Amino acid sequence: MIGTFGKIVFEASSTKVLTFEGFTRKGSAEFAEHPVLDDKPRLQHTGAGLDEISFSVLLDASLGISPLDELDKFREAKELGESNNLIIGSAVVGRFVIREAEDKWPLIDGQGRVYKVLVNLTLKEDAHGN
Repeated sequence: MIGTFGKIVFEASSTKVLTFEGFTRKGSAEFAEHPVLDDKPRLQHTGAGLDEISFSVLLDASLGISPLDELDKFREAKELGESNNLIIGSAVVGRFVIREAEDKWPLIDGQGRVYKVLVNLTLKEDAHGN
């Protein structure tokens, strides 16, 4: 097992491959700006901002999964605003929600069967989530 996010299990085995690529984590710092008479404003650090993580997942029927069933797991987590631990290996990366999900369906056969779905995800840190 590569990792998990709620009900979604990332894994690579001889029968099933569900992995991600392009993993990017972005963080920020928060500042308050205070005006100063006859001078430039002063900044005050107020704390860390919430991290964002983005990555892509290829849902491919030839890799032992049902693309639409797996897509439903991502959609459900987004629509319900589920806060889940993102775990990679044995490390808890943090608690996140799916902020954005975009899916492209590049391979559909003549009977309407979906063979591939590419999902681009953006997760936002839920620092106080349960």
